[in-house]
Amino acid sequence: MAQPISPSSNDAECDSGFALLEILAALAIVALVAAMSLPHLSQASRAMALRVRSAEITALLRHDRNTAMEQGRPVLSAVDPQRRTVFSGASGRKVVLPDSTVMRIESSGRLQAAGRRGFVFQADGRALGGVLSIEGTNVTYRIAVNPLTSGVTLSEVH
Repeated sequence: MAQPISPSSNDAECDSGFALLEILAALAIVALVAAMSLPHLSQASRAMALRVRSAEITALLRHDRNTAMEQGRPVLSAVDPQRRTVFSGASGRKVVLPDSTVMRIESSGRLQAAGRRGFVFQADGRALGGVLSIEGTNVTYRIAVNPLTSGVTLSEVH
């Protein structure tokens, strides 16, 4: 009987554990990549959460505007920058921003003279408008209320 030319090809003892070693190396690489990308994912999720909250505030203001025109009465959307909260005058709903954000409001001078901060939507479609700035870690959102049309717009400031 002829001896094989390459006896190691039939030797099963040399290959034992090699597949396990390959799997462990692959898992180590995946764990390393996941650990490196985790801080970026959490930062992106915070930015997305701030964008969602800004959109909620925009929807709240639009709801108050529509309620003012439907019911024929003024509606105040109150803003508390210290507590980072916006209150709906129509529904009583509120939106609270995370502690890491800064809220600034530039509203109508007549409204500030009355000791209130926020936006008043009139029954005739006008508003005591202004601008609400929401500043996060890496992004700022601007919600503007047009005094003539009471249009509410959300924009991202770079």
